[in-house]
Amino acid sequence: MQILRLIDTGGTIGMVPSEQGLVPGAGVVEQHLRAALPQGTALDVVTFDPLIDSANIRPADWNRLADLIAEHDGPVLITHGTDTLGFSAAALSQVIAPERAVVLCAAMQPLGQNADAEESLAQALEYLLSGRAGVRVAVNGQILEAEGVTKTDSHARAAFVSVPQAPSAPRATGARFGTGPQIGVLTLTPGLSGQALTALLGCFDGVVLRIYGAGTFPEDPALVTAVAEAVARGLPVRVVSQCVQGGLAPGLYAAGASFWQSGVTNGGTETVELAFVRLLLAASAA
Repeated sequence: MQILRLIDTGGTIGMVPSEQGLVPGAGVVEQHLRAALPQGTALDVVTFDPLIDSANIRPADWNRLADLIAEHDGPVLITHGTDTLGFSAAALSQVIAPERAVVLCAAMQPLGQNADAEESLAQALEYLLSGRAGVRVAVNGQILEAEGVTKTDSHARAAFVSVPQAPSAPRATGARFGTGPQIGVLTLTPGLSGQALTALLGCFDGVVLRIYGAGTFPEDPALVTAVAEAVARGLPVRVVSQCVQGGLAPGLYAAGASFWQSGVTNGGTETVELAFVRLLLAASAA
């Protein structure tokens, strides 16, 4: 008999109405899955207590999820909120062995609303029980590659995309996340001063820096110096585009040539979530 492990962390998918609005409903997802499982499949359930809104997810929770996956010899379904789904998906995609079958499932509307929850759970089950492997995300009735998942809409059912990533990118299978390192995400904005950027860079153990388009950067020596000095003192700075799709192509434009000589790391097509996770893993191993 195949045993499917359900890890219910919380999130909209299993919420129920209350006088204060939607709140996590204990056993809601479990009850739905037990009715949907085919013959020959049993359900093993681990429930976060208390169930949490994904806004409260921390790196320690990623470690807990990774450990719960590792101790179960079979497919794993994780229900999760949508707000930090991209971060959790990126995190697990980096530390879970590729031969495992793991699906994170989320919805913009709860079960019982005849919206996206039922369809997404059905897609997750179909994937997990088919014998296929890998870390995936089930949302809006679709199965997406977990590594590049990012949320692009705060209300629509089609709220997520998965940005394709290089297949040769390194993994840290079996690694765990440190809870001490502080990784920042900074966004380049018109008129940002070198003084302000220097102060911001000094707050973190690693920084994801979101710059313009295909890789342009202001021709402001103070800004370039702020980044170069931070890198020289050992701060990892991983650069990604402010655009969701397309990634970076340093050298395409003259604007930013000196910036790219400052020692920063090109994140390429990485989402903010994936760049954040990779910096945190590197800082955790240091």
